[in-house]
Amino acid sequence: MAKRNKQLQGLLGPLETDVMETVWRLGDATVRDVHEELRNRRDLAYTTIMTTMARLASKGLLERDTTGLAHRYRPTVSREVYAKSTVTSVVDWLVQSFPEPAMSYFVEKIDDSGDPDVLSALRASIDARRSDEDD
Repeated sequence: MAKRNKQLQGLLGPLETDVMETVWRLGDATVRDVHEELRNRRDLAYTTIMTTMARLASKGLLERDTTGLAHRYRPTVSREVYAKSTVTSVVDWLVQSFPEPAMSYFVEKIDDSGDPDVLSALRASIDARRSDEDD
């Protein structure tokens, strides 16, 4: 289980996700900015947001500017870059840990897409790899 947690440590919890989504949208924010945005949806203490943002900074997802009276935070990566790296990490872990069920699931999803060209392209790619192995 420890190996899995290490592999998936890039995943954010629900509160961390809400905080990051808010900072990504604002681009530059104080703890107060984020607290005001989130308190309408969640009953959260200011100190909870402050701790969460400090933790996100220690994970390297937020950059903290301490030059002003209130610390300002900016994302260090875009939402798109974070999403791509997280998906890559999770898919890599699944394929390495459970190759057959993971790949079966992907093939099923491709088949369910209703686009026979995608499944044909996948089949051709598998055939080409098998052919390369035989050489």
